[in-house]
Amino acid sequence: MVKRDKLLNITSYIISIVIYVALAFLIYRMLVVVNYYYLFAIIPLLFMFCTLTLTNIIKLILTLVSMIFGQNGNDEVLDFIDKRIEGTNRLCKYTLIGIFLTLLFSIMLLDIIYCIYKEKYTFVALSIVIWILLFYLLFRIIVKIIKKEIKI
Repeated sequence: MVKRDKLLNITSYIISIVIYVALAFLIYRMLVVVNYYYLFAIIPLLFMFCTLTLTNIIKLILTLVSMIFGQNGNDEVLDFIDKRIEGTNRLCKYTLIGIFLTLLFSIMLLDIIYCIYKEKYTFVALSIVIWILLFYLLFRIIVKIIKKEIKI
C-alpha cells in the first residue's frame, strides 16, 4: 500500500521540476538578450534553478525506489532511502546558500557599478556600507547554522 505523503511528495517534485525547468529555460533564453553586466545576476540564477531541478529529480527517483522496494516490511530500504534524501536535502541547502551568496554578491557589484556609472558617489559609499553590513549579518547566520549542523 502506498502512503499518501509519498504520493504528495512525488506530485510536488514533479510540479517543482516543471516550474524549475521552465524558469531555467526562460533565464537561459535571457542570457543572449540582456546586457553583459546583467550576466552577473542571471548566471547564478541559472545555476540555482538547475541545482533545484537536479535535486528534485534525485529525490523523485529515490522516492519511487522506496515505493517499489520498500513494500512488504523492507524497513531497511526505507531507512536507507530516507537517509539519502536527507543527505540530498543537506547538500542542496548548502549549495543554495552558496548560490544565494553569489547572487547577492553579484547584485552588490551591479549596484556599485550602477552608482559609479551615474556618478552618485555618496550612494556608492552608502551602498558599500549597507552591503558589508548585510554580508556580515548573513555570514553570522550561516556560521550559526553550520555550527548547529556540526554541533560544535
